[in-house]
Amino acid sequence: MTLSERKKKILYSLVDDYIITAEPVSSKKIQEEHLPDYSSATIRNELSALESMGYLVQPHTSAGRIPSQKAFRFYVDQLMVTPLTQEEINVIEERFGDKISSMQEVMAKVAEVLAEVTHYTSVAVEDAVEKETVKKINLVPLSQGNALVLVVSDRNVFKDSIIKIPDNLSERDLKKVNDWLNELFTPKKLEELKELNLDEILNEELKALKGLFGEVLDILREVSNKKQQIITQGAAQILDYPEYSDKDSAKQFLQTIEQKQKLASMFSAEDDGMELSIKIGREEEGNLPDGCSLVTAKIGVNKNSFGNVGVIGPVRMDYKKVVSVLDHIGKLIEKLLGEED
Repeated sequence: MTLSERKKKILYSLVDDYIITAEPVSSKKIQEEHLPDYSSATIRNELSALESMGYLVQPHTSAGRIPSQKAFRFYVDQLMVTPLTQEEINVIEERFGDKISSMQEVMAKVAEVLAEVTHYTSVAVEDAVEKETVKKINLVPLSQGNALVLVVSDRNVFKDSIIKIPDNLSERDLKKVNDWLNELFTPKKLEELKELNLDEILNEELKALKGLFGEVLDILREVSNKKQQIITQGAAQILDYPEYSDKDSAKQFLQTIEQKQKLASMFSAEDDGMELSIKIGREEEGNLPDGCSLVTAKIGVNKNSFGNVGVIGPVRMDYKKVVSVLDHIGKLIEKLLGEED
């Protein structure tokens, strides 16, 4: 059944108020603080109708009503993003004022600023490393017979592996080796390199350096197996919300935050391909704790996703604020990553 404009206004006002106070909302409060053009009796009648439709719940001990999960879903689906304050914008942009050195640094900064500005627990989940594309490989000579393997992907720079190289390699020879490495291994996704067979791709000229190529390929395979980065910030902030004043509720929430892989599966679901996703309580299949909502967004540039970031908190979440913050961060990161590219 479609809601009338009056019912919508009353429902929006009640949800907005409940998000701020966490207290049942009365018809009198809606009339006095939000909709003075409607009589209290009219609002009471509409609240009763909304309750019978499943949008509201009336606690036994209160004359006021609280929104149901259905009401929050309706509220979210009709969500209008509100502008951030200049102070909030400054906090976000100051954190990203320095040059970006890696995607790990980006994700860590995003998690930090999300928790600070929204006051909810933030989560950043980097896309699996094996999905990255190797863009460039370079052997950097360190000392006689040793070289640093520098691997540049579309998201990261890996430079923590040293291999042995023939002592008699001249600077010109090393340049050739680098050219061959890039011809063999780029541009390819790391997951593709797991199955690569050197014997099938090396010609007679290159087989003399099969050992060196094999070492580099082993390093690329090790890189592809690196653990997915999962960052959380502000877990203790959930204790500031009355929904988690109960010891058992707080414990359940904090245990979920500690289970990083479980958390990652909530934040990195790709089934709907949406840039922004809002999941409310148990309406979605998943592992959300009771009474929780999840707002998550993709981070990336030029339609290339680098990971997912967002917040987890009470169903009574300030969705407008969270979506505004994620939107601003997303645009800022896209701009910065585009410049870095």
